[in-house]
Amino acid sequence: MHRDVPGGLAWLRGKAQESLFSASTTPPGSWSADEDAFRLSAFLDARRDDSEHVEALRDAVMDQFPPDVEEGLFAAVARKASPFSALAYALGPDAVLRLPGWFGDFPLDAERVRTRLPAAEEVLALTGAQRRDAVERIHAWMTGLGDDPDRHADELLDGPLRVLPHAARTGQGAAGRVRWY
Repeated sequence: MHRDVPGGLAWLRGKAQESLFSASTTPPGSWSADEDAFRLSAFLDARRDDSEHVEALRDAVMDQFPPDVEEGLFAAVARKASPFSALAYALGPDAVLRLPGWFGDFPLDAERVRTRLPAAEEVLALTGAQRRDAVERIHAWMTGLGDDPDRHADELLDGPLRVLPHAARTGQGAAGRVRWY
C-alpha cells in the first residue's frame, strides 16, 4: 500500500500543472485520458488500504449514514472513476496532502476536526480562476476515466466544507472513506 509514495508524489509534482486529458468530441464536452492520467489513477488507487481493520472501519462509517442526507453528511458516488482521485487531480499533490487522513480515508475525533479544519478550508475554499480550473479538472477526470459526465464537480469541493465545519460547530468527530465496489 505505501510502496513508493515519495516517488509517485515527486512524479505527480512534476505533472501537477499539466492537463492529463485532451478534449473529446464524442460526446461534446467530455475528455479523453492520456497515459499519465491512467498512471495517476493507478497510483491513487494503490494508496487504498484494504486491510481487514480498515475495511471494518469503513463498514462502521457507512452504518452511521442515515437514509436522508443531513447537514453533517456528504457522499460522492460514481461509476468507474473515483471522486476522491478526481479531487486529488484537481487540487494537486501538495494541497491534497493537507487534507485529513490518508488519500481520502480518515477518522477524526472532535479535537482533530478543529485542528485540521483550517487547512481543509484553505485547500478547498477556492474562488475565481482557481475554482474554475479545479472544477474543469474534476470534470475531465470524471469523463476521461469514468462515465459520469453529470458529476457535480462543485460538490466535491463544497461537500467536505459542509461536513467538517458542522462537526467543529457541534463538537463531533468526522470520518471520511473511499470505497470501491
